[in-house]
Amino acid sequence: MKNWLTPLVAGLFVVGTLVSCDKDETKATITPSATLTATASVSSVTLLQANSAQSAVTYTWAPISFTMSNSDQTTAPEPNYYIQFAKSADGFGYPLAEVNVGTNASKIFTVGELNSLLLSPTGINAAPDAPITVYARVVAGLGVSTSPDKHTFVSEPVALAATPYEVCVPPNEDSWALVGPAGAGWPSGDAVTETGIQLTWNCDHNAYEARTALNAGAFKFRLNKAWATNLGGPSGDLTQGVTLAPNGADLVLPAAGTYTIKLTVTGSGASTTAGVVTITP
Repeated sequence: MKNWLTPLVAGLFVVGTLVSCDKDETKATITPSATLTATASVSSVTLLQANSAQSAVTYTWAPISFTMSNSDQTTAPEPNYYIQFAKSADGFGYPLAEVNVGTNASKIFTVGELNSLLLSPTGINAAPDAPITVYARVVAGLGVSTSPDKHTFVSEPVALAATPYEVCVPPNEDSWALVGPAGAGWPSGDAVTETGIQLTWNCDHNAYEARTALNAGAFKFRLNKAWATNLGGPSGDLTQGVTLAPNGADLVLPAAGTYTIKLTVTGSGASTTAGVVTITP
């Protein structure tokens, strides 16, 4: 029988019997403690590149264990888990995508991770901007299996509807973030890590954007996690757009809420000469 298992799951344990190399030896029977059941935090998800770092879906399941009979051991080692994705509920004969989550009992996929999985030619190979329903199941794996005709212990598939986006590549390596009390506070010095709200390049709008919760308070924008190049400007109606200048004054967001931030800049890197910010509910 042809082995349909991918290299990642070639070592998945089976529900059933393991036969030793010696034909006269006793077979060891492996029994799972419970049915493996997977759940998803959502049944549909909106994928936007501006939200690539945010959580898209979380898969969870109750950990299971295996007991052994007719063996020197009565309890098998803790299993590893894999999440497999396919285009149909019965299309797992040749898994199109697979993620090893170790011994964890849950897995969070960010918007960016899920989008990459859906678009990958070696994954689901979906078309950008085309709605698709994918099915995910959890596989419990234990030990090493060399037999091509063993059955894996899996959950029932869970459906997820999504529309992947075409990944947009920014025109340069610039990285802009909103910093200040309106976000997560002021970064200190030229810190390597950015404590601000990172903006993502939107190819359709030719702008850096984010949709996020903000506080009432001061803010400005800085480039590449450093103060060497930053943009500020006079107070004004942020919903109509405010012109920014290098080393400009702090701007002020009057009220807390969830907003869409849109930042356009003129120039790049240290040669940035101006910008415009629009913040809308």
